[in-house]
Parts: sequence; C-alpha cells; structure tokens
Amino acid sequence: MLMSLYMNEISSKTDKRIINEFEDEFASFIGTKYAIGTSMGRTALIALLKAICVKEGDEIILPAYICEVVPNAILKLKGIPKFVDINPDNYHISLSHLKSLINEKTKAIIINHIFGYPEDVDAIIGTMSLRSNKIYLIEDVTHALGAEYKGRKAGSLGDAAIFSLTKNMVNVGGGAITTNDQNIAENLKSIIINSNDSPIHIKLFFCALSYFDMKKVNSFYFNAALNMLNNLPKYSRILVPSYNESLKIPENLAMSQMQASIALKAINKIDSLNNLRNQNQLLLDSILRNSPCLKILSPYKNTRHVSTWYVIECNNQNIKNKLIDGCKEMGVHLSEFWNPLPIEQYSQASQRIEDFPNSTKKARLTLVFKMDPSCSNDSLFRIAYAILSCLTLGRLN
Repeated sequence: MLMSLYMNEISSKTDKRIINEFEDEFASFIGTKYAIGTSMGRTALIALLKAICVKEGDEIILPAYICEVVPNAILKLKGIPKFVDINPDNYHISLSHLKSLINEKTKAIIINHIFGYPEDVDAIIGTMSLRSNKIYLIEDVTHALGAEYKGRKAGSLGDAAIFSLTKNMVNVGGGAITTNDQNIAENLKSIIINSNDSPIHIKLFFCALSYFDMKKVNSFYFNAALNMLNNLPKYSRILVPSYNESLKIPENLAMSQMQASIALKAINKIDSLNNLRNQNQLLLDSILRNSPCLKILSPYKNTRHVSTWYVIECNNQNIKNKLIDGCKEMGVHLSEFWNPLPIEQYSQASQRIEDFPNSTKKARLTLVFKMDPSCSNDSLFRIAYAILSCLTLGRLN
C-alpha cells in the first residue's frame, strides 16, 4: 500500500490532474476565480508574498496578536513587519492605529480571522482607501475555513488569502491560496512550479500518513508524526529562537498529489463539521456565559463564524494561571495562545511592546482549547464542569 502511494506521488510530477481538481473545487467552495494548492499553510504565505513582489524595505502591516510564522515570513523576504494593535473589546484590528501606520511604503495589510471569527473587512478596506498607493489586502484564513462575512466566504474578501488545511480539514499537511486576481494567480503558479521538490524520505513520510488516514488511525498518531516532521531540518518551523537568526522556510512550496487527494474528499464535509463545532460551542456557552470571572467570545455582527477554537478571556492573570492548573488536574487542557507576542521577540526602533496594550492584555489573559466536532455532549459537560469547579470550589482563592 505504501509503495503504491509513493509511486502515485512520483507520477504527480507529470500528472497534476488531482491537484487541479482540488484547486477547482476549493475555489468554487470559497467563491473565487483561482485557488492554488501548497505544501503547508506557511508555504502558502511565503509564496503569496513573493507573488505580490514583496521586496526589501516594503512594509507589511499585521496584527500584533498573531502567530510568529507571519512576521518571520515577511522577514525572510527582507520586508518590514509593522504591527497594529487590536481593539480592547474584541480581536479586530484597531482602525485608528491602522490609519496611523499606512504610508507610501505599505505594500500589504494582513488580517487574521482569529479563532474562526471574521474581521470587519469593510471597515479595513475603507481605511485603506484613504491612501492612493496600491495596498494588497491579504486574509489569513488559517482558523476560519468556511466562515462568512456578510454572506461571502472568508478567503474571498481581499486581494488574496492563505489557508492551512491542517487546522480543521485534513491531517496530512497542505495549504492553499485563493484570489480573483489573474496576475497573482499566474505569479503563484510560476513560483510554486519552480520551488524545490520534497526529498524522498519526506514523500515516504506523507505516504505513511495517507495510509494511516485511510485506516482512520487516531489523530494522536498524526500529531506525533507531524511533530517528527517539524524536527527535520528542511521542514522545521519558521519559528526560531530569535528573529535575528537565520529564518527556516520549507523549501518545497507545491502541494503533493496525496495531499490534494485527501483534501479533495474533505471539501464536502467542511460545512457539516463546522456546524458540529458551532453546536458544541453553543452548549458550552449556555453553561459558562454567566460566570463573572470569564468573558466568552461571541459571534460578531454580520458574520457566520467557525468555532475552530473555544475562547475564554479571564478577568486577571491569577484566574488564568489557576484555571490552567486546576483544569489540568481534572484532565482538561486549556492553553495560552501566541503568548509572548511576536513583537516581544522582534526589536524595532519605531515600535515597542508598550504600543500594544490591548494585544498584550489579550495574550496574557486568553485561554483556548481546540473544538473537536466529534466531541460528545458528555465530554463537553465534563469540560464545563472542570472550568466551573475551578471557579466555584475555592481553587481560585
């Protein structure tokens, strides 16, 4: 079986039909003219930045509350990340701060539909329109595959968008870029075709993962395998100990035939799985919403969110720390998200951590856990009980 999968993958150098079919179906699902498959979400980002011709000295605006992969990709191309704070009452970009950052050097603005909740895209476009120079709007849809803003899918709202298919679609890697811009699409195809191919041991590794996927092996083994992959030199995370050290980017940008085959079968399940995630969220919300110690993230106006993550904002650091420890004792694992912020690791004379009070607060006080669409009501009640027990049985005193 593994050898058969591997031989099919070798043939994909000349036979791209399954990849083309995935790209057509994915573009149709998102509602764009073009979709281009990539090997990972982070390679989608680096390919897209190349496709819009980011060069040395170009400024890319992005939220301060964001994954470190994004600014590192900008730095790889010698661009300049310019961080923007978020609002105090939600995770949307601060429009007043954004307006102050846009200038003639601004090449693009990256927005992230964080935790599956779409950004206020119209407000951002309105702020961008105040400038006469061309600025690309890039959506990071890593958390929000299937989410909608005013009836349109996330990923169809800006000039282009990037996706990681591992977050809520498939378990064997893969990414995608969507756009309605023909020039961007053509540039992307040229860039990806000319990227380095994966070495043989990587192809065999993904063959094994594909085989396990067919056999419905527990996702724990997928995660363990992917962690092994991350430790290989060529595929190590973009994250490095310091932004001043060499930035490691996967060399192969192209989606494999195996990834495309598995992702293609998953497209028609996206909406149904998202509905299950959102139903699970509603159940937890009904139990936890009245807690005076927590703030539960609610859907934004004019959006259809995707509850990829269940999000809890604690009132203070003491509650957060003891909630993590208390829930862990009861078998429920809550985790921080993007703490510390990338700006804390990346030194710029023009920007300091003190310039981002809202992002800093959210990073310090936000806890999340991944929303599993297959999670039973009993498991959800157990999660809610663990959280409430920590809040009400003296664990936070």
